[in-house]
Amino acid sequence: MPRPIDIIVVGLGNPEPEYATTRHNAGYIFIDYLANAMALAQEQVTQGARSLPKFYRRLDLSADIHDTIFTSSSNNGSVENSFRVILMKPLTAMNESGLAVRKVLQHFAVNDTKKLVVVADDLNTLPGALMIQSGGDLAAMKGHKGLENIVSTIGKEFIRFRLGVGRPISEATQISQWVLSPFGKENREMDLFGYLLHLTTQALYDYSIHKDLRRVRKKFVNAKKLPNKLTEMSGLVFPVDTHGF
Repeated sequence: MPRPIDIIVVGLGNPEPEYATTRHNAGYIFIDYLANAMALAQEQVTQGARSLPKFYRRLDLSADIHDTIFTSSSNNGSVENSFRVILMKPLTAMNESGLAVRKVLQHFAVNDTKKLVVVADDLNTLPGALMIQSGGDLAAMKGHKGLENIVSTIGKEFIRFRLGVGRPISEATQISQWVLSPFGKENREMDLFGYLLHLTTQALYDYSIHKDLRRVRKKFVNAKKLPNKLTEMSGLVFPVDTHGF
């Protein structure tokens, strides 16, 4: 019998290549980043050769799927935590993301939506900052068609990790133009997002272990705690090996 799913992480975005590094694809970018971070961590645990994370294009599920067992070890080499993780990128239009999410939940027989974490861009959160929410007030995500569609399809009782992309400085820039434009170097925007990818990975790992959102918010949700020095990002493409085109 297959091991039960511990957590499903959904990254929202548009599947077309021209949107790959846009702000609205923050969720997609995070999934590829996370898959690579997990592969690197597993390489250190097993001391094996590293290969690109494998995603499978499941047209029946309307999603690219990475199904893996993630194991972390203590300093003495003993297994500390082990999770079966599904990473998912919907292949639907953004405003139909709920269809893919529902298919994947049904396929993997996951009825507890607290095991579902959806990662998406957030205009109302500053660049480099993370917001975490479950259920409750939906006002903060108003206008995000992907999140709204998921709520209308499966309800609001799932975990939302909202990655801050901020709003355009110029009032002349339309919101649609802003979110469908790539992250830039100006004001270290790309570097701030790189920091946010790392922060979100830490927050997700903490949630996977403790299942305590209050604890995770206290540790990771604070827009004022940006580092003094940011790692310079040369790009936001994290390669994965996708099968089944």
